[in-house]
Amino acid sequence: MSAAADEPAAAATRVSVVASIGYMAFLGGPPLIGFLGEHVGVLKALTVVAVLLGVAALLAGSLRPPVAATEQTRQ
Repeated sequence: MSAAADEPAAAATRVSVVASIGYMAFLGGPPLIGFLGEHVGVLKALTVVAVLLGVAALLAGSLRPPVAATEQTRQ
C-alpha cells in the first residue's frame, strides 16, 4: 500500500487498485483452495498455494525499480 502511494499525483488510483486486488484475493482465495482441495486433495491444494507464494517471492525482487531511478525521483 505504501509503495502504491509514493507518487502523490496518482496515489489514490494506485492505492485503490492495490486494495481491490487484495480484497478480491481475500474473497476468492479460500473458495478456490476449497475447490482444489475437494478435487485433488487438501495437501495438493495447499502445495499449489505454496508454489504460487514462492513464485511471487521470486518475482518481487525483479519488479522493484532500479536504485538509480528511485534516487533521481527523490531529488
